[in-house]
Amino acid sequence: MTLTALRRHTLDLVKDLDSGAWVPTDLERSITDRLLTASTPVGCLTENAVREATWEGSEPLSRVNDGRLSVLLAEITYSLAATERDTAGLASAQALLSAVNRRA
Repeated sequence: MTLTALRRHTLDLVKDLDSGAWVPTDLERSITDRLLTASTPVGCLTENAVREATWEGSEPLSRVNDGRLSVLLAEITYSLAATERDTAGLASAQALLSAVNRRA
């Protein structure tokens, strides 16, 4: 994975969410809600929050909607763990999660 992978994947999901090509499932919406709730106290996503939010639904999450949210979450985790964080990509990804949560 590269730092630009997060931005590219986020942009693809935003376009598909806006066009209706990607309709998040209940599981995907539940996970985005958990992530946003966990990020509220610190103001941003954390590596631990992503890992904890995906732990319970990890296997089915990799199958629904071709695992697109699962891939995004992996890219978020990679960026959070990297020595050089993609802050713009992380902010875009968090905005996407908020958009998914608003449409629930």
